[in-house]
Amino acid sequence: MKAIKRFQGVPDGEFHPVTYEPGDDVPPELEAAARHFAGDDANADGKLSVDEIRVALTAKGIQFDPRAKKADLLALLPKD
Repeated sequence: MKAIKRFQGVPDGEFHPVTYEPGDDVPPELEAAARHFAGDDANADGKLSVDEIRVALTAKGIQFDPRAKKADLLALLPKD
């Protein structure tokens, strides 16, 4: 997939975030984050899955408890 909006993510095997500009190829492990930052979601129901929320939080550098419930994860996700 191609990035629609600018976002940063850490691809597999990397230690530092990479900035993806609109039109850049997005690695599969960051597609959920790219959809989130573009205002889209994979389910097309307006709701992110728990895995998509975790990916988005990780891409933003936000730490979270891996056992956290969906509502708690969503509360950590900025509304930008």
